Amino acid sequence: MQDFHHYLPVNDDAMNWGAYLTSAGKMTIAPKQSYPPKGHPAVYHFDWRRGRVLPEFALVFISEGAGTFETEQAGAQQFREPTAIFLFPGVWHRYRPEPSTGWTERWICFNGEIAHRLANLGLLSPQKPLSRVRATAKLTAQFDALLEQVVSNPIQNSILLSLHGLGLVADALQALAPSAGEAVAGPQGAEQGLEDPITRQAMEIIWTHSHRPISVNDIAKQLPITRRTLDRRFTAATGRSVLDEINACRVSRAKRLLVETTLPIKTVSYLAGFSSVERMRVLFVEQEGASPSVYRQERTQHSPAEAANS
Repeated sequence: MQDFHHYLPVNDDAMNWGAYLTSAGKMTIAPKQSYPPKGHPAVYHFDWRRGRVLPEFALVFISEGAGTFETEQAGAQQFREPTAIFLFPGVWHRYRPEPSTGWTERWICFNGEIAHRLANLGLLSPQKPLSRVRATAKLTAQFDALLEQVVSNPIQNSILLSLHGLGLVADALQALAPSAGEAVAGPQGAEQGLEDPITRQAMEIIWTHSHRPISVNDIAKQLPITRRTLDRRFTAATGRSVLDEINACRVSRAKRLLVETTLPIKTVSYLAGFSSVERMRVLFVEQEGASPSVYRQERTQHSPAEAANS
């Protein structure tokens, strides 16, 4: 794929849906070549002295070469390929290739409610904008597949293209190499001990089978391992007990059913795996500060469907 950049029209459908691409491109900077090249709109162009502040998110993938990256939050960092850089709206930054190596960069700029939710969940963080990539060939192919779609129709910015852009962001996050001792965020936002095979298997059992009656003893028997050992390893890896994870899984499932369906509370309780409506109510009050019925009412008053029809 030859070097190019396109700035895409953003239609109302994409903005209302919650995610949209604003630009994409690929560029190879030769050794000692000036950077960045000219030809970009003023809001995107920058020089090393002044840096830049974007109004949106960006993913920059350096597949070849070396360079320097700096933000106010993360400071200045030297890096070599393969590296992924996440840029954040309103955050000053600057970056450039080493004159002796140059580099090859691919990028997309994106924005929308979904991108901000990823940041709020901590999946994207201004404090950790730079990461090594462990699956270079795969991410390069996935990036090029999206860029080819943009090249083939540079005035299109459909919801389908936005979905592909979000998929690329997910692929990039999955391809990142975690730092030493760094754990991976799990379903409840706490750190999961995915390197521990017992914890990993227990987590799979819980999230696949907790819609039916299941106890900690039942899980231990399936592994097989003693309950005491299971509890000890699970707590050491995740910071919570197996029973806490079972309850968290059921509450998560119930929350989705309450918001996304009109099923009766009793039916939701059964489908989520609770032994009784009262048990679900107690956990909701403890974890959400509201009963299931109040939780549903508060979160469906201004649902996206109602807003679209208003």
